[in-house]
Amino acid sequence: MALNKFDPLSDCLADLYRASYYLAKNSKKMGILFLLKSQKKLGKKLSLNINKIVKSDVFKNSYWAEKVLDEYKRLKMGL
Repeated sequence: MALNKFDPLSDCLADLYRASYYLAKNSKKMGILFLLKSQKKLGKKLSLNINKIVKSDVFKNSYWAEKVLDEYKRLKMGL
């Protein structure tokens, strides 16, 4: 299903995609900002534990980027 840029839920999903992009590009700060923005709007629908990503000492960029992208795909299929 295509995302509608005027739909608030679609905007949250786009934020998840952006978070995955920035995490993959080694920009943890921007990735987490987009994750927190999407978590604020999605609430319980988001099954990722963002605190785990924030508090991780050894930051595995590709691992967390894939996890966020998996969450994006899961939520997008439920639209």
